[in-house]
Amino acid sequence: MTSPRASLPWWGRLESRVVAALVLIGTLCVGSSAYLVQLTVAYFDARWAGALDRALVGTDDAGHFHGELVAAKIAEYEARTRASALELALGDRAPSPEPDRARLATLLAREPDLVGLSLVRPGGEAAEVDRADAYPEDRFEWFDVTAPLGPGAGAQLRAVYRIDPAIDAKLQAIGTTRREIGRQQRDKHEIEAAVIRVIGIASAVVLVVALLVGLLLARTITRKLGRLSGVMSRVAHGELAARADLGGNDEVATLGAAFNRMLDELAAAQARVAYLQRIGAWQEMARRIAHEIKNPLTPIQLAVQQLRDKDPGLSPEFSRTLRSAVEIVEDEIEGLRRMVTSFSQFAKVPEVRLARTDVGKVLEEFERAYGHLTERAEDQLAVALPDEPLAIEGDRQLLKQVLVNLVENAVLSAREAGRDPVRVAVSTERSATSVALHVDDNGPGVPVELRERVFEPYQTTRAQGTGLGLAIVKKIVLDHGGEVSVQASPLGGARFTVRLPLSR
Repeated sequence: MTSPRASLPWWGRLESRVVAALVLIGTLCVGSSAYLVQLTVAYFDARWAGALDRALVGTDDAGHFHGELVAAKIAEYEARTRASALELALGDRAPSPEPDRARLATLLAREPDLVGLSLVRPGGEAAEVDRADAYPEDRFEWFDVTAPLGPGAGAQLRAVYRIDPAIDAKLQAIGTTRREIGRQQRDKHEIEAAVIRVIGIASAVVLVVALLVGLLLARTITRKLGRLSGVMSRVAHGELAARADLGGNDEVATLGAAFNRMLDELAAAQARVAYLQRIGAWQEMARRIAHEIKNPLTPIQLAVQQLRDKDPGLSPEFSRTLRSAVEIVEDEIEGLRRMVTSFSQFAKVPEVRLARTDVGKVLEEFERAYGHLTERAEDQLAVALPDEPLAIEGDRQLLKQVLVNLVENAVLSAREAGRDPVRVAVSTERSATSVALHVDDNGPGVPVELRERVFEPYQTTRAQGTGLGLAIVKKIVLDHGGEVSVQASPLGGARFTVRLPLSR
């Protein structure tokens, strides 16, 4: 048989479509992400480049300002040195000039940023004061300025000023910032290339993952669908016992479970219909057999009775033989009558008339009307009434007939097995959608290999059974939409269970 999957072209298979759809979705997502990333990179690149350019202009302006600040500071130092030199020159013209060192000390104390002052006269005389210890050269920058004491004086004043460290630090910071900006401008293109490279790798990875996931998902789905399709094909070719074993908790597994339930229900319905058809055929045959046997029984019985009555009594031996033969014939006729009665009962099982019925009421009426089934005082028949109403759609009279047949069968089986006393128990068990009637006994039970066949007509485990009682039970139960089964009983014998659907 050709597989439906093998007859499809690859582009028409669900697996190919799922993979193509996932790859297409992955491509669209990656393309959209790449486009958005490109726009984002372009936007931030423009913002970054503008910020770097503005920062570079700012550092240039700060550098120019710093240069102007340094030039102004140098001009200030030169002016202050000339002013100090002029002050010293004026002091030389005083009536009693102070010593050069004293005047230099006064100037040094007055100017906090002075590191030292030295005065050199034309004759080689020199005076010098300083505070280099307070401003060591390894920690501070010094700046020397020389100015004459006046035109033609020949004396020179040398002043050493300390430069503010903050000015130099700011200059160093400006230089560092400018170098960092230059490095970032050089790295910008490398970063853009790296981003594009990462996006490309990520896109390739996403597409590969989408392809692999698509293949895995498609294989999982199509494999289950393929198995389900194969089971459907087998069922279509008449293999009704085939079932789909899909596993999992997804929708396809749920579909397979529903399909299996449908097949189970179909098999149960077919078995029910087949059983009812067989029962119908057996009923028709039983009716005909009962009719054919019943008609000659009365003439035969009358004939043997006439033979017994017409005995002249001439031979005692002949009379004994005749009476014995007549008794045998009458016993067999009585057995045949009982069989005909069973056949007639089996052939005339009435049609079920469903009505809303309470199971407890059925059990109560059964216990009240048929307690004579255990006429011996030592025998025990226990009927446990339910604690709550159990409404079903059923025929009350036929359900009582079911219980009568099951209890009678249990009692007779236990007696044939020599149980003393006989114990039979009738109980109920409710589930969500049905109610079960259990009939337990302490008889010999039913062998496992006979539990399915015991409900067939003329199949019995009792020596004196006709094999029709349980067949009648099953037909009535099936007509009620229920089912009947047999298992081992807690009492040691058989448990017959009648399960009927609860009324909605």
